[in-house]
Amino acid sequence: MKKTQIFTILMLPVIATLAYFLYAGIKSKVDEDREIKAREAAVIERLKEIREVQKWFFLVNGRYTGSWDTLRAFIAEGVIPIVEKKETIIQRPPDKAYLGDSIRVTYDTLRKERVKDYLFPASKYPNFDLEKFSWVPGYNDPNKQFKMYVGKLEQKNKTKVDVIEVVDPYPFDKTRKENHPNRKRRFLRFGSLEEVSTTGNWED
Repeated sequence: MKKTQIFTILMLPVIATLAYFLYAGIKSKVDEDREIKAREAAVIERLKEIREVQKWFFLVNGRYTGSWDTLRAFIAEGVIPIVEKKETIIQRPPDKAYLGDSIRVTYDTLRKERVKDYLFPASKYPNFDLEKFSWVPGYNDPNKQFKMYVGKLEQKNKTKVDVIEVVDPYPFDKTRKENHPNRKRRFLRFGSLEEVSTTGNWED
């Protein structure tokens, strides 16, 4: 047997081992990326739910709340009005037709519903757990909760408006950094204490 043949035979296990580790490394990265995607999708969905509850809380109370206990109580016991918006076109008389038509907007309260039944119906959320509403999905740990901040922002005309920001401070994707120059690569969040917005940074 030639030396080259012997060498080739001896190298086969080494090549096989290297190929395995290469495959395992690639598979591990693919699995990790898939897990990050799934976890972040769950976090974004929860942030959307929190945002929706806060919008209704603001509508009913004229402010946001920075308290999870208050928000949970609102979900469990709060009542919200279901309103219908109507627009009526008012035509101007012929001699003022050049001014164009005007629109009168009215709102009629059709009914009132409990927050939990309206936003989290059992048909869509059969496993909804109010106690875990503040928990970051994927950890099942009460110590890993979203951070919720509310405040007042002064405008140029000196009036103050309510602002809110809710942040996931426990990103599964370790490449997310709170000081990242790209807002999309910071911790997942919606809102801001520095501008009037409830936009999520995944929506920017």
